[in-house]
Amino acid sequence: MLKPKRKITRDEIKKDPFVESVFEVRSYIKDNSKFISRIVGGMALIILLVIFYGQSSKNNFREAEFLLTQSSLYLDNGDIQNAKILLQELSDEYGGTEPGRLGGYHLAQIYLKSNNDESALPLLLDYSKKGKNPILLSSANDAVSSIYLQKNDIKSAIKYQLESVKNSKTEKDAAFSSLKLAELYIKDGSIKNSLDIMNELKNQFTNDPEVMRKIDFISGLLMDK
Repeated sequence: MLKPKRKITRDEIKKDPFVESVFEVRSYIKDNSKFISRIVGGMALIILLVIFYGQSSKNNFREAEFLLTQSSLYLDNGDIQNAKILLQELSDEYGGTEPGRLGGYHLAQIYLKSNNDESALPLLLDYSKKGKNPILLSSANDAVSSIYLQKNDIKSAIKYQLESVKNSKTEKDAAFSSLKLAELYIKDGSIKNSLDIMNELKNQFTNDPEVMRKIDFISGLLMDK
């Protein structure tokens, strides 16, 4: 005959490790329900804010791109005044986006053409720090270097010219940017740095008459020292 199964008592159930863990969790939740609700509510709020911020960023990017396109059309048609208005709005309202920074860069170019370096400088510095287009980065840094040179701040001019060299798209662009850097080194009294640049470029561009003419010109500057 089969023996009848022994019934498990409540006390034995409670002594089971897994069951005890379940009871402990349930008890903790019951005792701390308000605290847990606040945590869950806070996490939900954070998730909603992240979703909202992401959607807002996308909207800002699209709006900035639209304004950038409009300003480009004005520039292409020679309507500088309306282009400036849109580019200023781009820079002011959407400066945290790449289209906004591009707007600031193009606005700086307008200021440079009218010899308004003071207005151009902060826009160029912003693109130098946060811009993503390598070609424009080289151009922005080169322009910043030129402005600092006019201010007779040679150290800052050298700093940004180095960045221009680093972001040059082609070897020839890098060569001319490096030769401008060599001139700055002469003004700074760093003759060795200038010579090092020219010697390197002489070996690299022996058959390029444009680069060699510029090297000869800078060599003449060194002879006057």
